[in-house]
Amino acid sequence: SSDLSEARTVKKAFTLVEMLISVLLTAIVFTYLFSTLNSLKSSHSRYKASAKSVMTSQTIFSLLTEDITQIRSPMTIVHEAGYDRFSFTTDHSVYGIARPWVHYYISRMENALIRIEATKPIDFSGSNYIGDLNGTYFFADKLAVECTSLRIGDNRSHADLLLECGKIAPIVMTLYKGDR
Repeated sequence: SSDLSEARTVKKAFTLVEMLISVLLTAIVFTYLFSTLNSLKSSHSRYKASAKSVMTSQTIFSLLTEDITQIRSPMTIVHEAGYDRFSFTTDHSVYGIARPWVHYYISRMENALIRIEATKPIDFSGSNYIGDLNGTYFFADKLAVECTSLRIGDNRSHADLLLECGKIAPIVMTLYKGDR
């Protein structure tokens, strides 16, 4: 009977092997969770970059479509090494200018596609051009970066365009001009 009472008073404890196994299992679970979270983080980064690329492409496509389908003047195109610079008047305005002059070009300093909306045509040949003294004002938007090519062909009824920029898929499109 004394053996029975001693057995009841003995406390149960974990053995060293049981402790090591529980620590190992906890480490495996945390390793799995860490790798899963790391994978989710990199997937999220890729998704954000992809979404930004799509949004940039949609913005460029939308602006070009609105500008060229509402064109109201002949298109002026200047062919340069690797890039075309083109301008025209249109009924489409982002900034509320009545029949603005719109200029598209690739900035050589930044390799960026720039869209300028102005009240009058802009003379790009002047050095350090910042605007005319006769009241011309303009808005410039950087639409894409790492651009390597901008080409446009002007036909009587439509314009064919090719744009290649590093972070977006190449844009190749034919846009039909509005009635003049």
